[in-house]
Amino acid sequence: MPVDRDMPTLRKVEASEGWTLKLWFEGEDRPYFADLAGLLARSRPMAALRDRPERFGQVRIIMAGAGVQWPVEYEGELLDLSADTLFRIAEEQEPMTGADFAAWRKELGLSTAMAAAVLGIGRRTVVDYENKPVLPAMAAIACRTLARDRTTLAAHFVPSKRLGRPKKAA
Repeated sequence: MPVDRDMPTLRKVEASEGWTLKLWFEGEDRPYFADLAGLLARSRPMAALRDRPERFGQVRIIMAGAGVQWPVEYEGELLDLSADTLFRIAEEQEPMTGADFAAWRKELGLSTAMAAAVLGIGRRTVVDYENKPVLPAMAAIACRTLARDRTTLAAHFVPSKRLGRPKKAA
């Protein structure tokens, strides 16, 4: 999905291997996969589902595709996750190729030096990333976060031509 996408809407969901959901979103012609093992291990509400593994496969779409829900309660409420959260998890877990990285850099208008500065890596690493079959997962997550939220990019990156500081009022 493009960076400026609308809120994702689910049209189909299936439990897959382990703690993975296979997800089909409106307007997409392929499934996405969201491995929820880490979320189940670290989230107190989701632990209720982890403790009832037979219920994981009973996932269902709710609210016209706005999310999914399981028949497991936590503090009196059924467990659910939004389609937006699931899309973000699935997107962040997808491998990012060197070609994807090069496209990311160009989409954001970043030179090699600028990409290196914003990611806190060397320029040579940027060049190496553009030729890798798959980038490290954390680099891919950082790139996708910066593309998704341009305010985050602006807040964490000052171009080499620094802006002058305003003079203090007398």
